This record gives sequence, structure tokens and C-alpha cells, in this order.
Amino acid sequence: MKISLREAGDNFISFFYTLIKAVQVHDLRNDVVQSAAQKLLEYINSILTATSTIEIVRYRDYIFFNKQRLRFKIDRFASLQFIDSKLRVLKIKSLTFLPGISKEEILKFSSIFKLERDIFLKQFTLEKFNHIQLEFATRDDEIPELLKDGERVKRTYFRALKGLRNLMQNLWTNRPVDVISSRRIVYSLLNALFQDEYGLLALATLKNIDEYTFNHSLNVGILSMALGQRIDLNRKSLAQLGTAGLLHDLGKVDIPKEIMYKVELSNEEWEKIKLHSVYGVKEIVRIRELDEIGMVGMVVAYQHHWNYDGTGYPAREKDEKPMLFAKIVRICDAYDAMTSPRTYQPIPYLRHYALRILWAHKHTWFDPILVKAFIQLLGVYPVGSCLELNSREIGLVIRQNVGYLDLPLVKIVINKQGENVDGATVDLSLEKGINIVRPVFPQQYGINPATYFV
Repeated sequence: MKISLREAGDNFISFFYTLIKAVQVHDLRNDVVQSAAQKLLEYINSILTATSTIEIVRYRDYIFFNKQRLRFKIDRFASLQFIDSKLRVLKIKSLTFLPGISKEEILKFSSIFKLERDIFLKQFTLEKFNHIQLEFATRDDEIPELLKDGERVKRTYFRALKGLRNLMQNLWTNRPVDVISSRRIVYSLLNALFQDEYGLLALATLKNIDEYTFNHSLNVGILSMALGQRIDLNRKSLAQLGTAGLLHDLGKVDIPKEIMYKVELSNEEWEKIKLHSVYGVKEIVRIRELDEIGMVGMVVAYQHHWNYDGTGYPAREKDEKPMLFAKIVRICDAYDAMTSPRTYQPIPYLRHYALRILWAHKHTWFDPILVKAFIQLLGVYPVGSCLELNSREIGLVIRQNVGYLDLPLVKIVINKQGENVDGATVDLSLEKGINIVRPVFPQQYGINPATYFV
């Protein structure tokens, strides 16, 4: 049976991971090690019948297998995280396997791959590897073709924001809605997610208090698709989930604006706002009718405030459970709302603290497995967080380290003298002398994280 390049890459990483872990525990002559090496060799040879080489490339927090980007999915997370971490620590940009490789050469390489970088480099130079080639990372590494056009991802985000704004404004004013445009929004975002997941997630940190409703809906759609991808949903399901995320708050167009943007609400006004879950079903019927995606969107709009423990609104029967997509949107909706400025919350929660709230309420408000996957997706300090460092500098989180969720890549934006700077990028997992003191509010230092991603 023919398999995709991505599946071949996932399988290769899995076999390679199994061998490296076995070598860390057993002698090279051990049966477990020998068996793992033989399986890896056979899989390498099966791939090399169709291609001239096997090349693993690491760029930032992306891993490519023969130019196909591999994704950090729940079922393969440990193996890809481990290989990613080893390549990063050894500063290997690319690892290439050539035809004619033997089991002995594989075993010899796996025995030094586990070593510290200086010893690894020395051993790799001394040993003769005729069928394994390495290229080491430098500061001037070329961006892989797949990630070159970051502008395309930005254009996709802002086109989606404009399309969503037009859709909701047309509903507010009872004008015709272009259903096809909403479908284009979802698929353009989905393509951008596949192209550059972390780049799109960085844009989803953008917050505009004047356009909260549109920003929030778009960000929930993006976060939902990213979480769905992390748990390995297929493309069709991701499109349904993304649409549901974009439209989850559509019922708010039926809530008077003077209530929606009021700072303090009476009990009666709060009960009116809670009706947006019911109104959302009606609005989605208006724009999507009863097609498959519309049906999913209606269920999610109705259920996205249902809590994991049976509480929440609208009221439900005791044994009624929210669908998977509603549980995903519940988490993404809560996170984006907590981290966004609003009229009654001008200073939003720190992203790190918002994740702590999600974690504290797993089993009650949120599905615990999905919360764990969401934190793995965003990291302990999500992109856009500002961190005070023990070096007396302020760093802005710009990327995650998949293997070190609490040690991201930060860009120095405030130097030791307290001045705003366009500083260096620091990998906190490699800079052993630099530690995080605490997350801080960017407003405290006059920092607008959005300017670094747009």
C-alpha cells in the first residue's frame, strides 16, 4: 500500500527514535538494539527504492523529511520532539542517509548521536561514515522554500479578518451574505496553517479593542484548527472545526450593541447576552442553511458554553455531552477572551496566567486531555508573552521550543539599561545563564507585541 511522504517521515522518525532510546539503555550487541537497527535499516532501504536520499532538515522549530514538513501530533509527539531536541542541541541543520548504508553504520551513528555536542563532533570526525552526511546550522541558514513567503500568511490573516468583518456587518444590517466567501476564508486559513503553523498562531496574538468581536472570532477559528491539527483531525474535519470556530459567536449580532459593549451588566442584561448561543443557531441557518458544515457550526454555537462537568449554558439534560468540536472551541474561546483587551477588561490577562486558569479548571470547565494538548501547542509562555529575564532584559516570545515548553525563543526588546531595542534572538534552552524571572505586562514597558509579527 502506497503511503504519503509525511507518513513515511513519521514512520522513519519513529524507528529512529526507538533505536536511539534502545542504545541509551543497552549495549550495541543487545537483541533489542540489534532488532531496532534492523527495522530501521529495512525501512530506510524501502524508502531509498523510490528516492535517492533520505534528508531530515531542521529549521527553527520545523522538521522536514525530504522537503515535507512533519507535524507534532499527539500520537507521534514524543518521538518527533526527541529527535527535534537532539538535532537542535547538536546544532545539526540536516541529516542525510544515502543508499548502501549498513546496519553497522547505523549502529555506530546511533551510539554517538546520544553524546554531548563536543564529543559527538569529535567522534563523527574520527569515525568513517560513508553513507551519512551532516550539515550544521549557522546564523545565515537559508529559509526553506515552504516558509519563505511569510507575507502570504499575513495577507491571508488580514483578508480573513476583512471577510469576517463584512459577514457580521451584513448580518447586523440585514444585508445579503456571501456564503462562498466564508468558505474561502476557512480554506485559506487552513492552507496557511499547513504552510506555517507557528507564523499563523503568532498573528492570532493580534488584539484590537475596537474590533474585538471580529478579531476574537478569527483567532478562535485559528486556534481551534491548530488544536484540531495537533490531535490529528483530517482536512475535512479541520474545515468544519474552523468554520465552527469562526461562527461560534455569530448570535451576538442579535444582541443590542449597547449591551454587548457595556462595562457593567445587570443580571437581566447578562441573561440576554447568554442567549447568543441560541441566536447563533438561527444566524448560521440564515447563512449556511442545513449543509454538513452548517449543522456542525450550529451545534458548536449552541454548545460552546457547555462545561465539561455539566454546568454552563444553555441548560441541558443531565446526560447530554458537548461534541468534540464544541469542547475545542470552549477552550480556545476562553483563552482568547482572557488574553484580549475589552471595554470592561482594558488590561487582559497575561497569556501564561490564562493557561494556568485553563489548567486549574480542567475536569470542571474544560476537557483535561484537550487542555493538555492546547498547552503543548502554545507552550508555557505563548508567543507574544513578555518575560523579565535574570539578565535584567525583557524578552518577547517569538517562537516555541517543542522539546522545552517552558524555554522559548525570545527577542530582546528592552536592554539592561531599560531602553527599547531591536535586540538579538535568544534560545533560552541553550543559553544556560539566562533564566526567566517572571512574565510581565507589555504595557508596563510600552511594548506592542503586534508590531513584531506584522
